[in-house]
Amino acid sequence: MKISIITICFNNQKEVQETIDSVLTQSFKNIEYILVDGGSTDGSLKIIHAYSDKIDFIISEPDKGVYSAINKGLKIATGDVIGLLHAGDLFYDNNVLSLIEKTFRDSESDLVYGHSMVLSENRDKLIRKNISPTYNDNLMRRGWFPSHQSVYFKTSVFTQCGYYNEDYKIAGDYEFLLRVLCVFDLKASRIDAFIIKFYLGGISSKNIMSLLESNYECYKAWKVNNLKISFYTIPLKLIRKVYQFF
Repeated sequence: MKISIITICFNNQKEVQETIDSVLTQSFKNIEYILVDGGSTDGSLKIIHAYSDKIDFIISEPDKGVYSAINKGLKIATGDVIGLLHAGDLFYDNNVLSLIEKTFRDSESDLVYGHSMVLSENRDKLIRKNISPTYNDNLMRRGWFPSHQSVYFKTSVFTQCGYYNEDYKIAGDYEFLLRVLCVFDLKASRIDAFIIKFYLGGISSKNIMSLLESNYECYKAWKVNNLKISFYTIPLKLIRKVYQFF
């Protein structure tokens, strides 16, 4: 089994090297590594190109946002399984991809997901733990949504379900997972382990306006996919996030 890892980057000079090293030091070695840069101007590209012999594909050009950049990587990926690790974020430990490969090998799942840790922007304080429950068909209706980068998909999922909707600014990952699980009804399995460590500062966690916009986009995702959303879905989604702080 080959796993494709896509890292998107834009002006992450201070963090991108640590992310690249997190991929290259995995104990699992059959990795296709794709790095999609949005046209950085801060020195990120100098660091990225220093690893050019260890990165399979490097794309550097302007994009239309996060989901545009991700889709560029998806369209050239050749692995059996695909996952994301954004510049600045890290695998929880060096055995994450080995665990993901084993889970796919031992199950018939189309996607697997695990837990994540959220740290402060300066990386010295644990903010919250995102512990995902065992999967069932009602989880998203009850407000559950895993950390995007803790989810790994068989490549066939994108062939069947399409790519990320680039009309979304913040919640394109939510809409895609909703489409995969609730429209196409694909099979998901939980890995009861931490997959990633990521840091505050993402577009969905910057301020109250971003939070409101994100949840509006989540609401819109149900409508776009002709799914009936329960009155409690978005409130429970907010409550779940607050609960993760304790």
